[in-house]
Amino acid sequence: MGTGNQAMIPKARGMFAKRPSSVDYEELIRRRTVPEVAALLKKHPYFRDSLATLSTTDPHRGQIEELLNMDVFNKYEALLRYDFADDGFSAYFLDECEMREILKALQMLSIGIPGGYMNQIPPYLVGKLHIDLFELAAATNFQDLLQVVRRSIYYRTLRGRFLVDPLLRDFPMTEAMMLRHYYASLFERIDRSLKGREAQAVTHLFQQEAEVYNLELIARVKAFFPNVYNNEQIHQLLIPYTHRVPKWRLEQMIEARDLPTLASLFKQSNVNIDIENLTLESLPTSGSGALFRYARRMLHLSAAPNAALACFVSLAKLIRQDVVNVIEGVRYSLEPQKIRAMLWT
Repeated sequence: MGTGNQAMIPKARGMFAKRPSSVDYEELIRRRTVPEVAALLKKHPYFRDSLATLSTTDPHRGQIEELLNMDVFNKYEALLRYDFADDGFSAYFLDECEMREILKALQMLSIGIPGGYMNQIPPYLVGKLHIDLFELAAATNFQDLLQVVRRSIYYRTLRGRFLVDPLLRDFPMTEAMMLRHYYASLFERIDRSLKGREAQAVTHLFQQEAEVYNLELIARVKAFFPNVYNNEQIHQLLIPYTHRVPKWRLEQMIEARDLPTLASLFKQSNVNIDIENLTLESLPTSGSGALFRYARRMLHLSAAPNAALACFVSLAKLIRQDVVNVIEGVRYSLEPQKIRAMLWT
């Protein structure tokens, strides 16, 4: 059964049941402007509370995306009200949020905009993380930022990166190291807090999430940056976890010399990434369908509260990404069939 309050399970299933349907997505896809999309989203029961403050006259893309991020977090917090366990697993999502905010602040510094993160602080996360977000925004150099994150699980990783790359010239490598630390810490949480089938189900969920990230990263590098990264550098950017694709097949993908070879390897592995027709817009959705189906199945079948929590948060993030893709498609006046191709639902 696992730990936590069993009331979390029907609550998670109930929230997921309110998600946008295929009919809802069709309505969104056929809107001609972003304000029209925003107006529909504000009325939808799944988003209504979180998007209440969204302007429908001149909605800013960044504002919509941040409100959608807040929507995921609000739903996560709603489920935490039913978690009375002291195992500590449920805090894993706070680690993910903390990583995301540190990376945003680091990126501002790396492109020479000290203090640029101040305008990006999400109010809903203030006081919820191990770090002070206002102190993070006040950091004007990497040394100051390192002091701010000293209470974070990412402190040692960042300290090691600064010793190797004091000016943070290789931001993708820093991001990769942060992601590696996050997943290592996450699997340690699972081993420490969960048992039996619950531990197995949650482990498979995050292994699949990491694998989707790896496959999409390989596709992105091979398609758009073929001369920027060598095979060893691609290796260093990956998260060292797999699910369906064995390590030897992943090695073949990394070593693929052209896109047709990579496309063939994807097809042999039943990976749904159309590398030959790949676009930057379609890439984020290409590997997420299987992850969505697995998380949906486990949400409906599992009797373990922590498994329900992890599956719901994963599903909520995928729904958010689909909505963002619709907004991007409408924003750039793409044909409905092209927007539809960007979605995994």
